This record gives sequence, C-alpha cells and structure tokens, in this order.
Amino acid sequence: MEVALQLVTHNSSKYLPFLFDSLRLQTDVDWRLWIIDCGSSEAERVRTRELTETLRRDFAVEYFEDENIGFDGGHDLLFQKHSADAVLLMNPDIIFTPNYIATVRNALEQNADVGAITGLIYRWEWDEGGKPRLTQKIDSFGMARSRSHKVFDRTEITAHPAFGVSGCLPMYRRSAIEENSSDGHLFDQAYFMYKEDVDVAYRLSRGGWNTLCVSEAIAYHHRDFRASILHRGASVRSRHLSYRNHWWNLITHLEFQDWLRDGWAIIPFEFAKFGFFLLTRPSILLRTLCETHKQWQHLMKRRSALKTLTKSL
Repeated sequence: MEVALQLVTHNSSKYLPFLFDSLRLQTDVDWRLWIIDCGSSEAERVRTRELTETLRRDFAVEYFEDENIGFDGGHDLLFQKHSADAVLLMNPDIIFTPNYIATVRNALEQNADVGAITGLIYRWEWDEGGKPRLTQKIDSFGMARSRSHKVFDRTEITAHPAFGVSGCLPMYRRSAIEENSSDGHLFDQAYFMYKEDVDVAYRLSRGGWNTLCVSEAIAYHHRDFRASILHRGASVRSRHLSYRNHWWNLITHLEFQDWLRDGWAIIPFEFAKFGFFLLTRPSILLRTLCETHKQWQHLMKRRSALKTLTKSL
C-alpha cells in the first residue's frame, strides 16, 4: 500500500520542528510527504522552506505555495497531485509516537472494509520554556454523533464503532474517498475549514465503509481553544465557519427518514443554537444565511450526486 502524508501550513512554523522531529523517529518511513503553505507571511514562508529543506535530507518531500485556500482547499489540491492508496492528513501541531504510521498503515491494510482510520490522540500543551508538554488528556479517539446530529470528538477509549475520524489526523483510503465523492475530490473547497471531517464521515458511512480507531497508535495534538457546544473560545470567523458548515452538512446529508427518526432531537438543538447566535452574534446568522443562499445550487447538486452514488452501491 502506497501512503502519502499531507500537510497544510498557515503561519504555523513554530510547530514544524516538533512535527518533523517526530517524523524522523518513525519506524515506518515508506511514504512521501506533500506540503502546501497557504497564504503565510513571507517570514513564515522563509522559515517553513528552511525546515522543509532539512527534512528533505531524510525523506521524499514535495513543497508548494499558494494563496490562502484554506485547510480544505490545501488538502484537496495535494490529494489531486498524487495517487497514493492511502493518505494521512496532518495538522502542523501534531507530534507522533514512533510507531504511529506503521500501526495505522498495518491496520488499514488488514481491514479492507475500513475507509477511515485514526489512532489515540492525546493533547499537548506549551510548557514554561516554550516546549511541548505531553499530557494524558484524550483529544480525540474518533468522532461520535448524537441523535441531534451534533458530531463531536470522543474523549475516552471505547470499543464502540466511531462515526468518523477527526480532521486533525485522519488516514483515508483513496478508493473510499473517490467512490463517495460527487466530483472525485477529497473535500468540498467551499467549506474552507471546519466540519469537512464530518462531511467525509457522512459520505463514507452512506457508502458502507467502516471507521477504525486504533488505541495502539498514539499521537499528540495541540488545541488553541477548548471545544464547547458553541465554540466560545474560538474567533468569530471560526465560529461562523463551524456553524455554517454544520448547516451545510445537514442540508447535504440528511434524508426524510433522518428527520422522521431524529427530528425531535435535531429541531430543538438547532433552534437553541439559532437563538443563542441571534442574541449574541447575529452577524454569524446573517453571514450563514447569505452564504447558504449563495451556495444553494451547489449544495443541492452535491446532495443529488451523493444520493445517486449511494443508490448505485
């Protein structure tokens, strides 16, 4: 199985020495790394180039630069540049343990029905000296979905099947992605960032692919804000994109039977969020409504295409 690693950077060079050092320690080095810098400042790009050149001494690395096309646009562009059987998407703020790539690769190879896989991801924090401090607080062990169709990271080890895998460190099987895409792309670039992992989870679930979480594969992730029902610790822009893309996932993926079965949970949950933003951040609602109206035809076209794919399976 050919594996590609993908990394999208945006003013994130401070994380790269720790990520790259953990890559150098991997027991499995049979992969090619694809990096794209999306709209960083010139100083950041210079530093990213320097660090990338040092990594090229040990590994096959492809490096590109573009405007800020977002997490989704960057990863999708890289996905189109190679034909690897499996792709591991990395956030810059990831630190691997040495057997991570070997373990998830082996698990994906051994389970032909799995379309998405991840390990056990703990959090790391900055210590007083500006170095990573690894914790035992679980950041994600796959994603779960409630009856209200709120999708969230699981923060405990469980044997229950996951709904999907977090976008901070997913490995996807290319054939699963391409079979369940309306246009052959990894992500819908209109999302820009946030909830694209949820979109993929819906797509793979509808296509009959399983999700696997492997506790023996351990990595660490740094979060700039703490997850909450309304992401209060995030910027207004981040909260807007998260809320808007959640809407788009509901519009794209929910069928009549979903509303019939789960409407009692979905409707009150959505009204509560709508009311909160109406009182506290009406600009988020206005932008979400305007952008949803602008993208309506795109969403309907995508919904129809994905529904056709599901019926053909």
